[in-house]
Amino acid sequence: MKVKFPARAKIHNNYITLKELNSAGKLLIERLFKKKNEWEQRNNKEFFLQVELDLRHQKRTYKQNSSVWVLVTAIFESMEGRLPCEEEKYALYLDLLEEYADKIPSKLNGNLRPVHISEANSAEGARFIDSLIYHLATLCDLTYDTQATVIGVLQEWHDWRGTLEVDPLDYSDAACTKLLTESQWRDKHPVSEASGRGGDIVLHHIVTRGSNKAAEHKAWNWCALTDEEHRLLHQQGEDYFSRVYPHLKGRFSRAKRLASRIQGKKEVESLAMEALNVR
Repeated sequence: MKVKFPARAKIHNNYITLKELNSAGKLLIERLFKKKNEWEQRNNKEFFLQVELDLRHQKRTYKQNSSVWVLVTAIFESMEGRLPCEEEKYALYLDLLEEYADKIPSKLNGNLRPVHISEANSAEGARFIDSLIYHLATLCDLTYDTQATVIGVLQEWHDWRGTLEVDPLDYSDAACTKLLTESQWRDKHPVSEASGRGGDIVLHHIVTRGSNKAAEHKAWNWCALTDEEHRLLHQQGEDYFSRVYPHLKGRFSRAKRLASRIQGKKEVESLAMEALNVR
């Protein structure tokens, strides 16, 4: 029997502890160990599990790497009014690393140093790219040509985020165990995720509070929009809004998928409680 399910993993006192992320994963684990116990009793010997760990924080992709250099170039162009040479682009990249990248201890002296995009995993790369987008949106005055280039990166960026099972930008810690609070989320979203415009930003619940109360306070269910965009979404509907801002389709689909898992888990728990009460 072979099963695959998303789980968190930790090492504690020399033991590896696995924790399922949803009720479906829990059912698979219970089924696996029930079968394991049956085999051991039938054969009077212990069977060992063959476990394959597939870590979600893989090395950054080439797309992340190339996106960084597009954004660094756009930032330089907004500052100097011209394209940089390779030396100028790399010098600005180093400055941006110092300002925004995750920091790790140096192997030589223990001092903290920034994580380069060439060595970053997907979560570290995501946080750095998100900071560069924030920098562009709040501190840079872009020409129309540069805006078109950056919009292309934004669309690829949100498309990628929509495919993730766990989006590191929804969490306040590197291990992705603590979802952002609303105040933390607002600090990280000063501009619209639809258009990149600033101003008064509205927290939009992708899955409405009326349809799934449990998803109300989940950061993965929030999308930053301007007040005008928020009104457009509610007036014209999500199908129309997704045609105007197609790069958000993946984010919206992902939120609905995660919300349905919460709903399914609550239904399983409710049925279990009913069964206990009957007894």
